[in-house]
Amino acid sequence: MRVIVGLGNPGIKYSETRHNVGFKVVENLAKLKNLKFDKFNQSALYARGETDNSDFSLLLPLTYMNISGKAVRDFHSKFNFDFDEMLVVCDDIHLDVGKIRLRAKGSHGGHNGLLSIIEEIQSTDFPRLRIGIGKNFEKDKQAEYVLSPFNEEEKPIINDAINLSVEICEAFLVGGLKKALEYYSKIHSNKKSNPTINGVTE
Repeated sequence: MRVIVGLGNPGIKYSETRHNVGFKVVENLAKLKNLKFDKFNQSALYARGETDNSDFSLLLPLTYMNISGKAVRDFHSKFNFDFDEMLVVCDDIHLDVGKIRLRAKGSHGGHNGLLSIIEEIQSTDFPRLRIGIGKNFEKDKQAEYVLSPFNEEEKPIINDAINLSVEICEAFLVGGLKKALEYYSKIHSNKKSNPTINGVTE
C-alpha cells in the first residue's frame, strides 16, 4: 500500500496559512479522486482508494504540525506499509514560493513536522515533496510567518505549485517514487530537471 501524508495544522484558523500547503495538496488530491476523509482515530483523518495496480491511503494528521509523527506511527501500526512507499508533502521556507523539490530521503531540514515523523518512526528513509513558501520574515519571526497567509501576488504562484504537486502525487500513487521523479523531470525538462543519484529533482 502506498501512503501520502499531508502536513499542516487542523482547523479553519490555519487552513490558508503557508504551513498548510501539504494539507492543501492532499485535500485537492482527494477531491480529484472523489474520496472522502474519515476519522482514523483522534490523531488523523484518512481516505482510501485504489489504482489499477495497488491500493493507497491519504493521511491528514490532526495532531498539529509539531507532533505529526504520532499520526504516522499510529497509521503504520495498523496498516504496516513500507516507509519508502510513503510520500510526505510539506512546506519549506528554504525554497522560494512555489518551487518544488522531490527527494527520496533526507534530514528534516528544520521542519518540525518532518522531525516529528523521523523521531517517531526512527528513519529518514521516506520520500518527501517540499513546496517552497519563501522566507521573507524578520529575525525571530519564523513562527508568525509560516502561520500567515500568502499575499495576493503569491497566491497564483502557490496555487500552480499545489496543482503541480497533486499531479506528482498522482504519479506516485501509480508507480511510486520512480514514477513521480520521471513525471517531475518530464514536465520540467525545459528547466533542465534531472533526477540525481540521490533521488533529487529540482
